[in-house]
Amino acid sequence: MLIPDVNVLVDAHRPESGRRESMGSWLQGALGGDEVVGWCDHVLAGFLRIVTNRRIFEEPTSMAQALEVCAVVLDAPAARRVHPGPEHWRIFAGLCSQVGASGNDVPDAYLAALAIERGATFVTRDRGFDRFAGLRTAGPLT
Repeated sequence: MLIPDVNVLVDAHRPESGRRESMGSWLQGALGGDEVVGWCDHVLAGFLRIVTNRRIFEEPTSMAQALEVCAVVLDAPAARRVHPGPEHWRIFAGLCSQVGASGNDVPDAYLAALAIERGATFVTRDRGFDRFAGLRTAGPLT
């Protein structure tokens, strides 16, 4: 299973990233591929928060359009919803302690714990996730 980070979805959607074409192609291929692509509410809500934010984008994505993007990725053949299981909190708390998490490290640890619990590869451009022991990461374009 692959679990994409928020940055993968944002880059595939927003032209300002400079990666829209390459990231969009990768995402389209993954969503039509044989490996499960897991989507968690945390990533989808983060996508909505970022792409609709007027402080980030001069012309933000409308909420209706952003929700449609979420619907499309959730309806893809390889897509599955992923939710924290019974071990998530224990793994999450351990990762927070391991890295001395605070502030923005906390949601990163949450996503890392989800991927670890599910035995998934976390797909991200953020090399900061490499600090979480036990997390398999991959760059989307490698």
